[in-house]
Amino acid sequence: MLRHMLVARGIDEEAGQLQKQGAIDLWLSCQGHEAAQVGSALAVGPAPTVFPSYREHAVALLRGVAPDELVAQWAGRTFCGWDPRRLRFFPYTLVLAAQTLHGVGYSIGQRLQGREDFVVVYIGDGATSEGDMSEAMNLAAVEAASVLFICQNNGWAISKPAGEQMHTSVADRARGFGIESVRITGQDPEAVFAVCARAAAHVRERQAPFLVEIQVERIHGHSTSDAQELYRSPDDIERARATDPVTAYAARLSGLGLVDADWFHLVGAEIRDLRERLIKEFAG
Repeated sequence: MLRHMLVARGIDEEAGQLQKQGAIDLWLSCQGHEAAQVGSALAVGPAPTVFPSYREHAVALLRGVAPDELVAQWAGRTFCGWDPRRLRFFPYTLVLAAQTLHGVGYSIGQRLQGREDFVVVYIGDGATSEGDMSEAMNLAAVEAASVLFICQNNGWAISKPAGEQMHTSVADRARGFGIESVRITGQDPEAVFAVCARAAAHVRERQAPFLVEIQVERIHGHSTSDAQELYRSPDDIERARATDPVTAYAARLSGLGLVDADWFHLVGAEIRDLRERLIKEFAG
């Protein structure tokens, strides 16, 4: 888990630098979301088809998307840099919440053809305010679609804080549609793994949808074109950075003696190599 989190952090950092240099057009950082993404992706396993939004970089890399394939779409080189059917990881969706209906429809269609119908849909808290999300949850509940909705709630819909977005949690809203749900914090990948594994078992065994709302922190702005310092207080930004899940998990495993300096050196060398490849590909 820690290796996946560190690799995602390294790729994210390099992509951000490439955007600053003009090598790619836009980047939406996943920093602060790594534990939620790695824990949930490992919990569901490789079989389900994933419909992401646009920030699931750790999930993409874990699913086998190469760093250059991931970054290529943000450089405007391709609509999707990887084979979505082979990896069972569909293209990023920038139209808010569109992937929710795509995912539910795909699950129903797969079931009608006697194929693997377990689908995982990732969505942010802001996008849950779109009508597509309500339609998707209602359709999934009525049709008993095998869909696991994973909402990464970082408390911000670009510059709109969660308190001004909704008067209840996303998990509560899901139950209103007849979908079982749970709300958890997303700083510990092991805790996320445990909850999402139980949620995946629910979907598989009951052939019914489930929603997991994971509370995470957004360390950077909504995207590289968003100056969060204009609407977030310095204290709030510092608080988010202080809860960095990558730093916390690395410190925890180090304290337990499960990883050491040699291990960090090896993983660091791997990450440096991946970053250098990105530099050669996009800034060379």
